[in-house]
Amino acid sequence: MKRLFLFFVLIAAHLPLLTCGQSFKAGLIAGLSTTQISGDNLSGFNKVGLLAGGFVSTQLSEKFDAAMEITFIQKGSRKNADPDKNDYTSYLLRLSYIEVPILFQWNYSRRFCFEIGPTMGVLLSEYEEDETGELPARRPFNSFEFGGTVGLNINLVSGLIFNTRLSSSLIPVREHQSGQSYRLNAGQYNSVLAFTIRYKFNQNQQAN
Repeated sequence: MKRLFLFFVLIAAHLPLLTCGQSFKAGLIAGLSTTQISGDNLSGFNKVGLLAGGFVSTQLSEKFDAAMEITFIQKGSRKNADPDKNDYTSYLLRLSYIEVPILFQWNYSRRFCFEIGPTMGVLLSEYEEDETGELPARRPFNSFEFGGTVGLNINLVSGLIFNTRLSSSLIPVREHQSGQSYRLNAGQYNSVLAFTIRYKFNQNQQAN
């Protein structure tokens, strides 16, 4: 896992170099992730986290682009206690990933761009607690995550883009408490609804 993480870091460090050609552009990403995880008997995207990184993209044709991102993203799940309703139970799961989405983008118009593609992630850290404190004997999470994503880019002004995206694990990130699985329900899966601002910083770059 350390080697894979180092590989992602090296790619991120060289993102600006990938834009030397005419067809490549690069940019920065910053925003929030709202997340949940299946199998925790909770519902709703109640865990808010950070999402930040960079991307490179290239034009395939007049209507279609391809893009690759490298991002740090926080996932997990949260339930707060509600003493006013005599509910004193709480739950918090924090997961931090380095994630690499590979995206196929369709430029529907000058303003709107739809995207779809696979995502690959490496787990950096995990933390889990309930109302009694940190859980000492929690089930381990898989070090690698594979998922899929669909999203929408909205061009605000030149070089500035608002993105909203829904993504989900396609393979389990952890087994169920019982260790059992049923058909496609083979374990716990991350779900993410993300909102980011993207800045494409070489809009006017030309080939040498």
